[in-house]
Amino acid sequence: MLKVFDSESEIGSALRRFRFAIGQISIISAVLNILMLGGSFFMLLVYDEVLPSRSIPTLVGLLIIITIVYCFQGVLDLLRSRAMIQIGALVDREITPRVFDVITKMELRRREMPEGTQAARDLDAIRSYVSGSGPLALLDLPWVFLYLAVLFMFHWTLGVLASIGVVVLVAIMLAADRMTKSATMKATQIGSSRSMLIEMCRRNAEVIYALGMHRRARQSWEDATAAFVRSTDRLADVGGRMQGLSKTFRMLLQSLMLAAGAALVIDNLASGGVIIAGSILSARALAPVESVISNWKGMTGCVQAWRRLDAMLKQVPAPMPTMELPPPSQQLSVEGLTLGPPGAKKVTVSDVTFTLNGGDVLGIIGASGSGKSSLLRALVGIWEPLRGAVRLDGASIDQWDPDILGAHIGFMPQMTDLFDGTIAQNIARFDPEARSEDIVAAAKSADVHDMIVKLPKGYNHPLGTNGGNLSAGQRQRVALARALYGDPFLIALDEPNSNLDANGEDALGAAIQAARARNAIAIIVAHRSNILTHVTHLLVMSNGQMQLFGARDKVMEKMKLPAPRPPRVDDKPAAISSAGAA
Repeated sequence: MLKVFDSESEIGSALRRFRFAIGQISIISAVLNILMLGGSFFMLLVYDEVLPSRSIPTLVGLLIIITIVYCFQGVLDLLRSRAMIQIGALVDREITPRVFDVITKMELRRREMPEGTQAARDLDAIRSYVSGSGPLALLDLPWVFLYLAVLFMFHWTLGVLASIGVVVLVAIMLAADRMTKSATMKATQIGSSRSMLIEMCRRNAEVIYALGMHRRARQSWEDATAAFVRSTDRLADVGGRMQGLSKTFRMLLQSLMLAAGAALVIDNLASGGVIIAGSILSARALAPVESVISNWKGMTGCVQAWRRLDAMLKQVPAPMPTMELPPPSQQLSVEGLTLGPPGAKKVTVSDVTFTLNGGDVLGIIGASGSGKSSLLRALVGIWEPLRGAVRLDGASIDQWDPDILGAHIGFMPQMTDLFDGTIAQNIARFDPEARSEDIVAAAKSADVHDMIVKLPKGYNHPLGTNGGNLSAGQRQRVALARALYGDPFLIALDEPNSNLDANGEDALGAAIQAARARNAIAIIVAHRSNILTHVTHLLVMSNGQMQLFGARDKVMEKMKLPAPRPPRVDDKPAAISSAGAA
């Protein structure tokens, strides 16, 4: 079924840390199940001893004893339930950081995730099952044999009947597993696809309404919802049938046990108390099996979630400790760099080699799809090279802790996304120890300070999922301020002027010149030639290969491109000729 304490499983390893606690819970379960015999023996003594003797003191004494037993049962049951809740919470706390690694790194390192939040939902399913009654039912399951043994002590007929009942319920449980296993997996897949669809529609709401796609998108959502409801209804139907069957059989078995006990009393083979005690014991013997059946859906869901999450964790290994290196300050070197999208058998950049020193500004140009953005992702460590290396001051970037290296990198992707938080938090990269003067300095470097202070709450203006009602150009300038925060050594900007007006481009140029002045390296993917005024070097990409690299003027002379000139306010954006770039 599942190797809970598998040494190769991170989830199993997390649970293994609580083996002592689980062992204690097992001991509590043992004591609890032994105390469960108290009710049967109480009824046996009442019918066989108290009623014939008509002794009130004996009855009172037995009642006091069974009250104490029941109190202990309640306390022990509460203790083990709380302990399982705590174990579930602690396992969740152990695995949560790794789940975040999976969600944020899977697509960067291995392959595209089918549904971004699946790993988090899988962890929730595991914690929910571990914290519930399912594991306790499994701990109670071996004690079924104790109750059967006591029934055999009463009379072998009662023991055989109860044993048959256990076997039938186990058969129902296995049949339920066989009938729901594939259906559960299918329902999970349909649910993931449905979640992805509605998230895609939410992100593209403007396009859907502007292009008249609302009805078609809604129809797709309704179809996905109908398929999901059908799959969950099938699961519920199977579960309901199995639970109904087990409940009906259990009631029939109790009647058979009473009838068998009565027959034994009639034949003087058992006392009257055996009728009631046997009925109670048979119900207790079947209870753990029934509990396992009622929790079967949760258990199969937990097992499938465990396997999915464990597979994802293995694809994104925990980071190894790294030696803390001095801050980079001198050179970026790229050596025979070959790379492709994570998990795809496709090379998008091949054999790129160049070196930049502090104070250099590189412009990367080329036709769409030539590999410019892919190269930029590798230069800042987002994509791992298939071959070759990217080095800062001689050390390959995989020798750095990503969080430490990130403080020395300013990155601005082509698609500008800001996080849910204030403008100040976004610029400061959510550093809780960020100084106000550093945030303002970064904003001024991007020439966005005046725009920010005119907002109702200034730097505390909230940015939700819609970017706080900022325009595309404003969001891009806030993202530029985020990239410049902390005066990073390596600044990588992917089409940073795509949404900027003339003033914005002037601010971008000033920021690049300021980076040069403090000996930083800036790399800019450009489609508009105005920005090339500020670069010192050019790299021309074509079909994933480096066609030219060198000083800006020499490269542009070879390409027969006009020398760039600073933009005027009334200039229209000039695009770089893809023909010339190729």
